Amino acid sequence: MWKKLFFLSLVPVALWAANVPYSVYFLGLDDKEALKTLKAVSDLTTLRSRPPTSLNALRYRADSDTADLLKVLHSYGYYEATIDIRLEEYDDETRVYVLIQPGPMYTLGEFSVQQSTDCAPITAENVGLRLGKQALAKEILNAEQKTLTLLANCGYPLAKIDKREMIADGDTKQLLVRLSVEAGPLCRFGPLSIQGLAQVEPKYIQNNQEWKEGDTYAASKVETTQKSLLESGLFSSALITHAEKPDSKGELPMRLEVSESKHRSIHAGISYQTFFGPGLTFGWENRNIQGMGRKLSLRADVTKRTHAGNVTFLVPDAFRPNQDYVAAAQAMYESIFPYHQRSYSVTNRLEWKIGTEYRVSMGLKLERIIVGDSADNGTFTLGEGPIYFRWSSADDLLNPTRGQTIEYKIVPSINFADINRYYVYQSAAYATYWGLHKSDGLVLAHQILLESIYSQNLGAIPMPKRVLGGSDQELRGYRYRSVSPFEGDKPEGGRCGLFYTAEMRLRFSKSLGFVPFFDIGNVEKTILPKGNEKWFKSAGLGVRYFTFLGPLRFDIAFPLNRRKGIDPYYRVLVSIGQTF
Repeated sequence: MWKKLFFLSLVPVALWAANVPYSVYFLGLDDKEALKTLKAVSDLTTLRSRPPTSLNALRYRADSDTADLLKVLHSYGYYEATIDIRLEEYDDETRVYVLIQPGPMYTLGEFSVQQSTDCAPITAENVGLRLGKQALAKEILNAEQKTLTLLANCGYPLAKIDKREMIADGDTKQLLVRLSVEAGPLCRFGPLSIQGLAQVEPKYIQNNQEWKEGDTYAASKVETTQKSLLESGLFSSALITHAEKPDSKGELPMRLEVSESKHRSIHAGISYQTFFGPGLTFGWENRNIQGMGRKLSLRADVTKRTHAGNVTFLVPDAFRPNQDYVAAAQAMYESIFPYHQRSYSVTNRLEWKIGTEYRVSMGLKLERIIVGDSADNGTFTLGEGPIYFRWSSADDLLNPTRGQTIEYKIVPSINFADINRYYVYQSAAYATYWGLHKSDGLVLAHQILLESIYSQNLGAIPMPKRVLGGSDQELRGYRYRSVSPFEGDKPEGGRCGLFYTAEMRLRFSKSLGFVPFFDIGNVEKTILPKGNEKWFKSAGLGVRYFTFLGPLRFDIAFPLNRRKGIDPYYRVLVSIGQTF
């Protein structure tokens, strides 16, 4: 008997102690964001799945939470907050009540920066703060970093916060933030050393370098250069740093460390659309011809109704920085309701990137088109001079939620078989994106598109070059490229088209969204729309699955003015990226 008692005395008490299950209730705070953060940092909530072994251990866990919870409340501007944690025992569990008295919410009353430089004064507005609004610690810390970034853009990359004074004024219920900055010396860009190059030539780096040695230091130029190198596809990583102090000439030695990615790739993909049926894409690419980032691409696209092969050669920074040269050749066969065509073309063009908002291109194109099974058959040898302009303040290419975009294209064309049969195609598109919620979960997107062709008559324009409505971006519910005046049982095409699209982009979670949409438009034979003809309308619903590549788009569209025997009851469209 005594032996058994002795053995049991050696067993840890914890094995005999029962766990204390409990629930946590936060009371007294209406600030949803602050409450969410409180629950995220509280041991009472994060460790709830591992209940303590005694009531005293639970009290210790609760008491240990108080200091961290108060820090969170202070970071949201509740500097007079108090917390009282109470435990109440019930038969099945213990309830923990976190009673919060937040007190008044402090607002930001002052943000000032003392600096001894020739840079522009730093204010609350230009570091993203708004006086009179809730004093959030996260925004204040971001503002401090932006302060140093502004000074780095002004030639002071070694600046640091020397003194930070934060005063919670109990009388005015305002937080006063006063920074003193030690700017350090004015610096210029010094020599750049490069580490990690294998197959890419150093000259390619120099062509993409936004600064010259001896220029006043600007952090934005470093950031732009680093971004450009990563977007080239030649590098898996690119990190630009500077020395800790300038040399005797006041220049700051720079260092670039890169890791090259594989420069050749093969890709393949599949697609499906109601009209085109299943599709297959295959491509090969070499992104580093001659070690200078010159790109050679081969691509083949095959669907039930189209076959296309493309060869493209891109020379970045041709003749001057930010000017690219593109040479391309294409062979295509297309069999759709309005026409059948075989075409062969070669293109040479120059492309310019002006800042982050402007894109311009112009070039020459020679094309041979053989048109059959249409309202106007024929063989055409065309010379074209396409000019393209794009301005965009949109915040994202594939999933814009803010900003505007304007696109304009003009293509003067002549028919070498009859130079009197010339025409000039023009299109102008305007899109705007209105974020109706601060989380970008609700975006109203609009686009209006006007197409116009100047010519002596409709017959001067090859059938595939005429305006035909019903694409992936406008009048989505109608048969592909069939919205136009008819000649017998075939679309004749027009010389102008006006199209409008509205989408309400709803994002319900990190990965899923829905897009109800409405399209309206028409095609006419006149050079400019008169609005006398019947307007076509379509509506539908899209699903968006958000990935790291961008949103995967799945739309189902219904024609509201369906033409019996011509239009389907619905169309399905699948692609990557939003409609516009």
